[in-house]
Amino acid sequence: MGVDKYSILLPTYNERENLPIVVWLIDHYMSQSGYNFEIIVIDDGSPDNTLEAAEQLQKIYGSEKIVLKPREKKLGLGTAYIHGLKSATGNFVIILDADLSHHPKFIPKFIE
Repeated sequence: MGVDKYSILLPTYNERENLPIVVWLIDHYMSQSGYNFEIIVIDDGSPDNTLEAAEQLQKIYGSEKIVLKPREKKLGLGTAYIHGLKSATGNFVIILDADLSHHPKFIPKFIE
């Protein structure tokens, strides 16, 4: 059996300021715990340039770690989850809010 991989779905809408923080925190805590993971950013056409921030993060962390699945307009949270799930390559999926309402430091504890 191979190593487990975690696909972290991160739906966004107007999260330009929070996105770099939440991505850094996810990377920090998941890497520190030795987990294999990807972060799938599903942006719903944010007018605050969230997608551009996500593209910069993809350049920093790499396209294997940050997967971008943007949509042209705001289509809702439920369909964002479905859109992200279609791209998930992990054998486990974690859904996280980009507004830091759930701190990424708890993900490794959740996995345990």
